[in-house]
Amino acid sequence: MDDRIWRNLSIGLGVICALLIGVAGALMFVGHRSSSPDSSAGPDSSAIGAVSASPAIKTTGPSSSGSLAVSPSSTPVPSANPAQNVKPATVVFNGLTLDAEKDKSGTARTFTFTSYGNDPLSFAVTKTSPGASTRMCISVDGGAAKCTVGNLPSNSKARGDAGAQNNWKVTFVGYGTSKPTVDVTLTWPTSAAKVTMSHGRLLGTSSSEGLNGFTATFKPRAEGALNVQSSWSDGAADVDMTLADVTTPPSVKVDNRQYQAVAFVNPPYTYNVDSTKTYQLKLRNLAASKHLDLTVQISFP
Repeated sequence: MDDRIWRNLSIGLGVICALLIGVAGALMFVGHRSSSPDSSAGPDSSAIGAVSASPAIKTTGPSSSGSLAVSPSSTPVPSANPAQNVKPATVVFNGLTLDAEKDKSGTARTFTFTSYGNDPLSFAVTKTSPGASTRMCISVDGGAAKCTVGNLPSNSKARGDAGAQNNWKVTFVGYGTSKPTVDVTLTWPTSAAKVTMSHGRLLGTSSSEGLNGFTATFKPRAEGALNVQSSWSDGAADVDMTLADVTTPPSVKVDNRQYQAVAFVNPPYTYNVDSTKTYQLKLRNLAASKHLDLTVQISFP
């Protein structure tokens, strides 16, 4: 056969072999890519199914508008109007012995309470020991005090602001070197009677009764609970709380409680009282020890 024919045949066979080898290589490359994971691919459909199958969790809280849904049971209850049922409340602190204002260790007996409206109030020493003199000072809402000195100082012209609550402070101290034993009578308009006496005395049985606790007489304006809270300085004491009906003589003891080794009345004293009766409340230190600076808060209907 002619050399040119063999040469052309060899070239053709070489070309065919090269084409066959290239096709085989391409097929191997494509197969390799299809069997390899693609890092840019998303999660598999089975994973999506697992997420969507999780149970929904319901929560309570602000709505999408930002406001809380309010159920009928959570409707706010209107607060008590202090203008309702305003009547004059009266309390008398009986047989209270005062310190002398010139006594360097003495303090004035201080009474604080809140009135409502501009009905008149009355503050007075209604009974005193012979020849004694008392200084009484009155201030309202933190203003300057107005003082009166005398055997039986009184003020029945005080008035609060109309349509408002007013905070009163009334102090009593013996004038000069005088140490009188007095009855202090306080009357003020309020819907909820509450009075606090501070800088009292709880000197024990070795002292006069006027320096051992307090005696308070009052008449409830409605039926309800009497509440008494009291504390004192200088440690624990054994104290006695007595409530008597003094509507008509002779007085009748209606309740008596003793508190052992306490620095305050614990729990607070409570007793349901009758609006047709007048009551007298007493606190006494049963020991001879001296406990000073007595504070008492009395609330009654």
